[in-house]
Amino acid sequence: MSEHPRFSVVIPSYDEEPNIVALAEQLKATFAKMGEESWEVIWVENGSSDGSLELLEKLHQEDARYKYLSLSRNFGHSGAVACGLDFADGEFVVMMDGDLQDPPAMIEEFYKKLSEEDLDVVYGQRLKRDKEGFIKRTSMKIFYRVWKRTAYIHVPLDAGNFCLMRRDVVNALCSMRERGRFVPGLRAFVGFKQDGIAFDRPGRAAGEEKTNFWILSGIAIEGLLAFSVFPLRLLMILGMFAIGFSILAAMFLLIGNWTDMLHMGNDISYLTALMILIGGTTMFGIGVVGEYVGRIYQEVKQRPIYVVRRRGMDS
Repeated sequence: MSEHPRFSVVIPSYDEEPNIVALAEQLKATFAKMGEESWEVIWVENGSSDGSLELLEKLHQEDARYKYLSLSRNFGHSGAVACGLDFADGEFVVMMDGDLQDPPAMIEEFYKKLSEEDLDVVYGQRLKRDKEGFIKRTSMKIFYRVWKRTAYIHVPLDAGNFCLMRRDVVNALCSMRERGRFVPGLRAFVGFKQDGIAFDRPGRAAGEEKTNFWILSGIAIEGLLAFSVFPLRLLMILGMFAIGFSILAAMFLLIGNWTDMLHMGNDISYLTALMILIGGTTMFGIGVVGEYVGRIYQEVKQRPIYVVRRRGMDS
């Protein structure tokens, strides 16, 4: 095998012990079908509490093309992806999850499309999500469409991390060291020639689902705020409406027979509702601004995106 492999596969992994061997076998079979011998698979063990690390060490001993990086704690999915991309040496780099919901066999389709159409990135677009609840499926669809409408860059619908990229694209992604990392957004930001392949995403092969409502909500907020100032503009618009509403209310109270209304007690409820509206708008505004300020705070500290504790990267 040459000094630098032709293909690198980056897999963030957190408590994925039940899926590691099956994924390794499927990847090996995929590259064999493609006639490729020059490849590496890099698992980024992200603070797992199961036997993932021991299993990855065993795989590496049996075949040095299976490599691993063990982080000192869980640095989030995006932190693990950043680590894997930093260490990937391949001319072509695949990003995929470690739960077999991203079918390894699609790598061949990605490469064929990339080569035939002279593309730089081919990503998977999820048509169907097996074994995912209605609320999660609907929320994801809404998020991607809101993100597409508000982002200042062109973003593809329903495209997750699963993709094949040329080396130039990977280098561009690695050059961006921001801490708040929404990978599909960063991939869209760097540009290059990109297109997708639609596929039905299967359910998790084994193990428990790692994402919940709060994790997905955090990822969605990160994606919306990292590539758009629309929330700030929306806040300004809401503020203008609140001011206009307040002026109209004041005029109504001054022109109308407010003394009679006072005796009837109607103005009390009216003014209470007005104060609640203004107070709610203010609190919403503070929250939106706080989200942006919090991201600035995280960036200026310049802490590392990840910390590697142990590695098995020998070829």
